[in-house]
Amino acid sequence: MLELSLNSKIQGILGLAAIGDAMGAATENLSFDQIRKKFGQPVTEFKKPGETAFALGNEAGQVTDDFSQIYFLCQAILKNNGVIEKDIIIQAILDWSDVPWYFDRFAGPTTRSAVAMYKDPSLKMKPLPGSAAVDYASKATNGSAMKIAPAGILHPNDLEGAIDAAITITQVTHDNSLAISGACAVAAAISASLAPNATVEDALSAGFYGAVRGETKAKVISREVAGPNVVERIRLALDIVDGVGTKEEKLRRLSQVVGTGLHISEAVPSAFGIIALNKDDALQAVFDAVNIGYDTDTVATIVGSMVGSFVDLTDERFMPLYETVQRANNYNLVELANSLASMVNSDEKK
Repeated sequence: MLELSLNSKIQGILGLAAIGDAMGAATENLSFDQIRKKFGQPVTEFKKPGETAFALGNEAGQVTDDFSQIYFLCQAILKNNGVIEKDIIIQAILDWSDVPWYFDRFAGPTTRSAVAMYKDPSLKMKPLPGSAAVDYASKATNGSAMKIAPAGILHPNDLEGAIDAAITITQVTHDNSLAISGACAVAAAISASLAPNATVEDALSAGFYGAVRGETKAKVISREVAGPNVVERIRLALDIVDGVGTKEEKLRRLSQVVGTGLHISEAVPSAFGIIALNKDDALQAVFDAVNIGYDTDTVATIVGSMVGSFVDLTDERFMPLYETVQRANNYNLVELANSLASMVNSDEKK
């Protein structure tokens, strides 16, 4: 396989994450079987979201909260000379929340409560109405992993750096052990994918390490919460992949057994399983995530982030999707990738 430049790999990450978000916006909230019934076959192109989707009102190819947060974070970190710091992340999330098109329509429950906290003079997380205490276990959601790409991109082939950056980003909105474990899994996979001659297997192995390392560190510096374990769910997802059955049957089992919903221990482990079923085709991995059911835009964003390094930018399936998603959202991902690659290269020369 031709070794891609850092710039091309970053373009792939941004491109596939954006494509996954925009394409998954039309299938979100539908079950595995409902998607196939409604569309007649698995979705592999942008469609205008219908009444079952949170993205109702979007045009085909427009992204949701998932990739738009990646975009805002990348821009903010670049303005801070590539340094990922808590205050910069807080401001980026607040700036994102000031865009009603994204925040009012798409912000998840954990992100909403974090934004409310930062806008409150007391800077304290408040319980939901009617509750006596903050339910931190309910905040172990996939919003931590969906936006974590910058942590991996800015720390290529540096797992510990990517993990620490992921923790910094995640603690701003999802400050608990499970959400951090899931985010670190994705960040570490991205970091490993940017190494010279990296393979999808390398990325998956690094991602598993990231989940373990992130959980271990989070139990010390964050808040340990109850819930299904990300590491064990990744094992379960990979066991399903290695088991008997057709690919379609295994995808269905991932959706039904591991889950593809809001909880971090569903979305991230299922992303690992989907990738393991598509080690030779990064774009197909995203297509499978789009069609897995439930929180499809987020799972597809996570999958795209993890395997974007391996996509062929000249693939005739990829190119029109890449052009469309940039045009539909008024994004220049080529320029953004150039800036991120330049930042990484300048840091490495210091």
